[in-house]
Amino acid sequence: MIVHAFVIALSVLGAGLTEVPIDAPIVPGAEPLEEPGRYRSNRSFDDTLDFYQRLFNQTGLVRTRSIVNLPGIKAKHIECLRKKTKWEGINVYEYKGEVRLFVIAREAKRKPSSRDDDAD
Repeated sequence: MIVHAFVIALSVLGAGLTEVPIDAPIVPGAEPLEEPGRYRSNRSFDDTLDFYQRLFNQTGLVRTRSIVNLPGIKAKHIECLRKKTKWEGINVYEYKGEVRLFVIAREAKRKPSSRDDDAD
């Protein structure tokens, strides 16, 4: 039950994703899945995280944190600290021996319109 809730929560995070951010770093050889921004990694969970650790090793442009670590499922979130990228983060998770990536697009900032000022 907890595992299913986690997988659903990961899906909800990407509900507003309309296209895959072109500047998001994806593990070489990752297979795109049907849903935009989702990939299947051909590497193990640890090797996939190692790829990202080496990629961002000395830049200081990302922060990594654990999302969940339950029996049968592992997940990490890689947060991009650069505000000018088109991607906000990447979720790397392993479930039933399959490693998947989910790219979270950064929402475009909406400029306040003159109508917003008239609403007051």
